[in-house]
Amino acid sequence: MNGNELTLRDLVHRAARDYPDHEAVADQRYRYTYSELKDAVQRMARLLHTQGVRKGDRVVLLMPPCTSHVIALFGAVELGAIPCSLHVREADNTLAAVVERLSPRLLVYDGVYAEKAALLRERVPPITAGILASSELTPADAAATHDPVVPADLQHYSPDFEPMPVAVDDTAVIALSSGTTRLPKGIMHTHRTLLASARNGARYMDVSAQTCTISTFSTAFIGWYNMYLPFLFAAAKVVFVSQWDPRRYVQTMQDEQVTITFLVPTMWRMLLQQPLEEFDLSSVQRVGFAGEPMDATTAARIREQFCPAMINTYGTTETGSWGGCTVLLPEDFASGAGQDSVGKAAEGVEIRIIEPGGAVDAVLPAGEEGEVLISGPSVAKQIWEQPELARRVFDGRWWRSRDLGVLDEDGYLYLRGRIDDMIISGGINVQPGEVEDVIRAHPAVAECVVIGLPHEQWGQQITAFVIPKSAVTAAELIAHVDNSPLSKYKQPREYRLVDDIPRGNTGKVVRRLLREQVCGQGQTGVRRPTAGESTIGGQ
Repeated sequence: MNGNELTLRDLVHRAARDYPDHEAVADQRYRYTYSELKDAVQRMARLLHTQGVRKGDRVVLLMPPCTSHVIALFGAVELGAIPCSLHVREADNTLAAVVERLSPRLLVYDGVYAEKAALLRERVPPITAGILASSELTPADAAATHDPVVPADLQHYSPDFEPMPVAVDDTAVIALSSGTTRLPKGIMHTHRTLLASARNGARYMDVSAQTCTISTFSTAFIGWYNMYLPFLFAAAKVVFVSQWDPRRYVQTMQDEQVTITFLVPTMWRMLLQQPLEEFDLSSVQRVGFAGEPMDATTAARIREQFCPAMINTYGTTETGSWGGCTVLLPEDFASGAGQDSVGKAAEGVEIRIIEPGGAVDAVLPAGEEGEVLISGPSVAKQIWEQPELARRVFDGRWWRSRDLGVLDEDGYLYLRGRIDDMIISGGINVQPGEVEDVIRAHPAVAECVVIGLPHEQWGQQITAFVIPKSAVTAAELIAHVDNSPLSKYKQPREYRLVDDIPRGNTGKVVRRLLREQVCGQGQTGVRRPTAGESTIGGQ
């Protein structure tokens, strides 16, 4: 079979054929070699078949990152069904609405989410069966159910049947958008798009059969696929951590001799607060980040304390990421090239900058700011049950990002924020990312988010929400920003010290939720001196 015509089903079979005794996946409860994983996946496919699932049926998964999730997902793929991993932290009504749109035949759920699973089965009539899966999070009494249990009951289901054929352009999985919109969208990825992402990802992360990675990404997050498929492609080992705990994560890195690790910047900052000198992390050969901007100080500390070979990538659920992304390579970090960028277009990928909402062929010159468009082999083309929306988001071979960015003469892409995140104060546009970088540089700041709140005179008031990591006052933050190169009109008019900031299912900040939470509430933050009001909007 042509290497470009592989399916996800083929990846499991190929790895089991070529590396049967290599460890494939592991978590705190279970470990599987590739031959064992293939056997479990085929038995899972048979189990699904006995429960009435057929090719093209949707199978929804309510599970944490663990080996049982891999078995359930690839069991559906083996059968030709279409799996969709659900956001486990989603509100019940939103989750039910998403599942109703998917109209699945069966639900696979971890016992820790038994209540949510029962609600979904009650509210979504197309779900005719359920399968209980176990992980380290599963309560001891969860097995008290009439549903089959994975992996315990797989021994009863023989893998000796041939499933229906699957083609490279069949829908392989439905990946949910991260939930920054009111209802997550079901992005339909084919075997072709996911294999393109797996192939590019294995290249950029330098994956071989001897490498090992660790993943704690939510199973509904495209990052889960980005950190699993390239390793399956190379028959490497993936260790799953079902619940984020920074110290335990580092301990697992040491115990499993992890060679590659990839996290969002917020997680990296938490990791750097651990007593890293107590652990042997000499096995780490490559580190990476994505999902949100990384400040230079944190990036430097990661390269110093973990590994100098760092990569950064910018991609999304819609682009499938590795075959629809930009990449900042280790040599870029070493040389200082494009340091504030998210890198250059990955192999086979094209990036364009156009006027926001404009024609895809009206390309802006290098150095001009506009909307980022992406085209590449892993970019999706369709959204489940939302074809009209898909026509707006996917324009021919291009995906319209709604991100603002600049391409320089050398092809480095610099992101300027979301079009929807733009703060307009006194008629002047301000992107929050630049302001956040300045505030985050204060040593007492753990995290910062800047948004525009309604203001009678200026339209929007620039407001900073700060999570401190040590004692700090708003007056100290004001002085810090005053002494920075940040223009006066971009400086926050109010600072609010908070314990938490609302995040979506992937851990990224959701500014919309933050605005909704605070709008209409009283003024509880600390404002700048009244005399400084005239600096808003450059007045």
